[in-house]
Amino acid sequence: MNRTVCVYPGSFCPPTYGHLAIVKQAREVFEKVYVVCSVNPDKGKPWFTPEECKALWLAHALPANVEVLTLAEFIALGVEPKRIIMIRGLRGECDAEDEKKVMMLNWKQYGIERFFFIITDEKFGHVSSSAAREAAEKCDVARLAELVAPMVVTKLLERMLNLKSLWLVVGQPGAGKSTCLRHLQKDRDDVVYINTDAFNQTLKPFLKKEFGERDLAAVAANEPEELKRILADKWLALLSHALRGVKPRMNVFVEIGYGMRSEFRMWRFVGGRVLYVGMEDYAKLEERVKMRGTPEHTELIYSIPHVLNTAVICQDEKMVLKVIDTDCSLKETENRVEEFARQIG
Repeated sequence: MNRTVCVYPGSFCPPTYGHLAIVKQAREVFEKVYVVCSVNPDKGKPWFTPEECKALWLAHALPANVEVLTLAEFIALGVEPKRIIMIRGLRGECDAEDEKKVMMLNWKQYGIERFFFIITDEKFGHVSSSAAREAAEKCDVARLAELVAPMVVTKLLERMLNLKSLWLVVGQPGAGKSTCLRHLQKDRDDVVYINTDAFNQTLKPFLKKEFGERDLAAVAANEPEELKRILADKWLALLSHALRGVKPRMNVFVEIGYGMRSEFRMWRFVGGRVLYVGMEDYAKLEERVKMRGTPEHTELIYSIPHVLNTAVICQDEKMVLKVIDTDCSLKETENRVEEFARQIG
């Protein structure tokens, strides 16, 4: 059998949106594309093993004719070098010079003679694995979200901060997010709860300057784009600062109740793992927010995606979703939290 085998090799530590764009272009040209994860000895100690990089590729919705393998797995296929067409991406003239060396190396050492070059879209010109690692080192969640998929963001931050896990906690006002997280912390010293509502207190002088006496809950519910335009950079800087302050070997839970709203898409920043805390009885939620003295949050109940909508987003974005249904007694809610705690270890 002499069928051509199309291979896109690299360390992919981690795979980026730039890599994904190349794969998507290649699969339109070739019947089958193999993405092959290997180790580049010239790049120092890798953050992830080839097996881990292979798993990170699965954070993307890959086309059906794309298969991700480690180098060892690809070698086991026994493909003759003369059958291989090697895909390479070019971001500019500097890449072109480097690629000449790559071509000569693969020809001399492995007998690979055919190469297929794909010119990278301008918007991916500064997207690279090294840029993603650098952003992770700085806990720059805004930059990370531009470079890699949500689960890759999470894995990079977990590796950089030496965390056990990192979770985005979402759900409607009155659903019991804070109650669940406080109970999760009970009798455990490895749980950190970052309540992003506290960011609003830090930003209060700025918010007052921008919005005066307007009801901020109503602004969040009805003018999300305006709120995002004004606050995004400052808010994300506070999130990065909070993450940098976390001790190693912790399970970190970042509460952003509205995190699954399409206007904000907060899952891009810490959304590889999502914990949804909520219920379907919206009338009960309305009663709860009134009882706790925050009736202004009623509008937010209906603006936050339902668990089913959250599940769709998580499926599309290849994110992990766990759900704690709080439409039950406090004791049963605590039991459900403890079951979740057992799952995370």
